[in-house]
Amino acid sequence: MQAAKREFLIYELGLLSLKAALSTRAGGAPIYARSCKEHQRGATKDGFRAVLHEVLVNYSSGTVDEEQHVYFIANTAERFTKRYSKTLHQGRLRFGVAQKLINMHLKYLWVAGIIDEPIHCPIDGIVRDLAGLQYDWTSSDSQDEYLTAISHLKRVAASRSLAVWELEEFRRRAQ
Repeated sequence: MQAAKREFLIYELGLLSLKAALSTRAGGAPIYARSCKEHQRGATKDGFRAVLHEVLVNYSSGTVDEEQHVYFIANTAERFTKRYSKTLHQGRLRFGVAQKLINMHLKYLWVAGIIDEPIHCPIDGIVRDLAGLQYDWTSSDSQDEYLTAISHLKRVAASRSLAVWELEEFRRRAQ
């Protein structure tokens, strides 16, 4: 029964991660190409689910360092782009969307006690506003912009890790 509960929780957390990362609300930076109709997105959606499974597998050991984490985000964006370019806006999975998907899923898995604390936090509009960032995750396709934002967040978080800082600040804002 424990295994079934765990699988259910991981699946549901995946749905939350997908909703958070794929709801860009930016008219100029949608996820899917305008020509891609809802019924044509099945394989791409399966690809997003496969990314979430990779996140779980790769981060369950707790041995992913910051360099590996950034590489994983970049590599995911590139692999996804090559495979699903016909269904994606401008033929790409942008780095900003990839980081949001991966970092959001890591946050959910961590808070649920499934994995150890992640290295980074998801950077979205809430984090941008809290930290005074100029980073727009919905349109950014730059690893350098992401790393600049992470450096800024580390200064803002001070002695706290990015994951703890974001969790505490997000909770305060929600209250």
